[in-house]
Amino acid sequence: MATIEVFHYARTEDLDAISEEGLKPGARLIIVDSALRARSVYAWLAPDYDVMGYNENPHYVCLRARVDSARCRMAPMELAVAAYINHIGRGQPKNPEIAARLVAAYEKLALPVHEYLPGMFRAPEVLVEGEISPDDIAVVKAPETGLRGEENRRQYASRWGEHLIRALSIQRTLMQLPELTEAAVNRGIAARVAKHDDATAYLETYMLVETGEFFTVEKED
Repeated sequence: MATIEVFHYARTEDLDAISEEGLKPGARLIIVDSALRARSVYAWLAPDYDVMGYNENPHYVCLRARVDSARCRMAPMELAVAAYINHIGRGQPKNPEIAARLVAAYEKLALPVHEYLPGMFRAPEVLVEGEISPDDIAVVKAPETGLRGEENRRQYASRWGEHLIRALSIQRTLMQLPELTEAAVNRGIAARVAKHDDATAYLETYMLVETGEFFTVEKED
């Protein structure tokens, strides 16, 4: 049985319960109608993949868990957040239809952990199916920091920039993803479906009208 290490941020006040009961499936904050997410503990491939700012929050502690890799799938957290925004109507009208389409895309795109390649998702979360035993969990006193998450987001933007260049049928350009997105919107190729944010950036999620694909763009302040 192949095992991997994944990382989860927990509130310090929950450590005693976790030491006795382990980590339970389901999200506390971003709750969407996803059966896949509801039956999983969500984690990160490395501490620096976290986009929620927990690594800088003194009320949270980083946990390392060893789990069977066969229990793990990668999924695009950015689409779960965009679905949540449409579900609750934060900063925009509720849109149950778009929320359902985002959840469907989130679940369809989820793939085995060993198949994930950098840049496939903007915020790749690890979904560990079922509970994680307290025997497999340890506190990380000094989480390793690096640029893996940042590099993943850079590759994600580059990949979608290439995708929009093809969709727009234009030659090579120095335009970056935000400018290409604006051009796609002006030509009716893409439509914005959510405005949201995380600890790294203000974000907007768009849908390609023809294919129904979703992608997320970082916006300037």
